[in-house]
Amino acid sequence: MSWLKAAVEFLYDFLADDGWEVLVGLIVALPLTYFVAHLSAIGGVLLILLGVLLTLSVSLARQAPKTTRS
Repeated sequence: MSWLKAAVEFLYDFLADDGWEVLVGLIVALPLTYFVAHLSAIGGVLLILLGVLLTLSVSLARQAPKTTRS
């Protein structure tokens, strides 16, 4: 049972340690893409690409240094 706890801790650290945005993006985009892909294959491809781009954009925007005007 300790290996299961270690595996869960590893997955959490791997997915959420750098930023919670990536984890939320996965939780939202993957199931939504699954359902859309059953309706339209191209829709599933476009949705997963949009999900990756949106998640990456939000994550990078939060990590970018704030600039101040002088």
